Amino acid sequence: MPGPQVADETLVLRVLDLALRIGEVQLATGAGAAVAHDTMLAVAGAYGLPTCDVDIAFSTITMCCHRGVEAGPVTTMRNVRYRTQDYTRLATVDALIKDIVDQDTPLTSSEAFERLAAAVDANHPYPRYVAGLARSAFASAVAVLIGGGLGVGLVTFVLTAVIWGIARWLGRRNVPLFFQQVFGAMVVTTTAIALAFSGALLDSPAFVIAAGIIVLLTGLSLVGLVQDAITGFPLTAAGRAVEVVLSTAGLLVGVVVSIKVTAAVGGPSALSYALVVPNDLTPQPDLKSLIAAAAAGLFFALSAYAPWASLPVAGIGGAAAWAIYAIGFDNGLGQVVASALAAGVLGLIAMVLPQRLGLPPLVLVVAGISPLLPGLLLYTGFSQLATDGTGATGTGNAVGTGSVTILLALTVSLGLAAGVSFGEQVGWPLAKAQRRRLPPAARSRRPRIF
Repeated sequence: MPGPQVADETLVLRVLDLALRIGEVQLATGAGAAVAHDTMLAVAGAYGLPTCDVDIAFSTITMCCHRGVEAGPVTTMRNVRYRTQDYTRLATVDALIKDIVDQDTPLTSSEAFERLAAAVDANHPYPRYVAGLARSAFASAVAVLIGGGLGVGLVTFVLTAVIWGIARWLGRRNVPLFFQQVFGAMVVTTTAIALAFSGALLDSPAFVIAAGIIVLLTGLSLVGLVQDAITGFPLTAAGRAVEVVLSTAGLLVGVVVSIKVTAAVGGPSALSYALVVPNDLTPQPDLKSLIAAAAAGLFFALSAYAPWASLPVAGIGGAAAWAIYAIGFDNGLGQVVASALAAGVLGLIAMVLPQRLGLPPLVLVVAGISPLLPGLLLYTGFSQLATDGTGATGTGNAVGTGSVTILLALTVSLGLAAGVSFGEQVGWPLAKAQRRRLPPAARSRRPRIF
């Protein structure tokens, strides 16, 4: 029996190229491989190419269209050459996907190419300095959220602007991300300890350093990593895992080197400031913390060029995630389980609420869980690796303790990502039932996962 026939080879090439470009944008903005896979097949099917295969391997996408037994298959590939946080671009491309997939008569391929090119080449929705100030404000809110005072918030604001400027300067010169993380961690650690030693910073420098670590971690696709592993893309998950591990290792090197330099230059008195790591802080769902968490979520979304309409939603998501986390922690769940619970509820909400608002779920999820990243726990582990807490360095016990603390911090991070994925899996049937009640043109024929 002859297989499916595709007469127009030119159309095949255009549709494959369109689907590849859409998948590239999704992967570049942090979406999971399963999202790009399903979207690309849905786009091809909407244009009459139902017999396609997609293979995603972290930075490469390959797509093949089978044309029956009498014509050879058409295969093409595209590299994902960049990673970005531009949620307005993601929202624009998501709207394009809906107009292709969810309409009885999809856009013509020419119209789709024009809209995709306009979305990719468009300027950011607001000036770059606004996003930079928002990232500094996000770091300040996180510093206050984890226990710092107003002085810590101000120092964090300035240092975040500095380290982000350094990262951009290094990035334009093609310096690998590992070294960008090293330099950023060195700047924030050395400066915070020096300010505390001089008396200009009255609170523990750990709050400033932890907030800086969280800022440097927010660009990593932890959610995509776990989703790829769960949904059957182990190669892509492994690639993301290597990226996360190398970037975290860069932070480790930067912090440890800074502490050792501090010990060599300033002696035990200067080193003692690096060891002041509060470990008795219990998260509280009080008004101050909720306001700080809401501000963190809102400013993170703003720093990632999210659509203006999504900013209040991101703020509410940040406050809600912190409240659930604090209540769970207070009831004895522990940091790992409480974090995963908060992320799971947020993932569940993101499957339903953004559908009604026309916003990408990724905005709500990442903005909500970013303040929960274990920056203070990571710094605790880094400082334990650098010193045993008494001024001596390099003890075996300190190395063992620091390794366990860092492993716990990584477990919290993976718990956040796994919680989001679990909430998504639970919420998907609800979202699908919700779409059944919508007009046919508003329904989706593809999974709306992150």
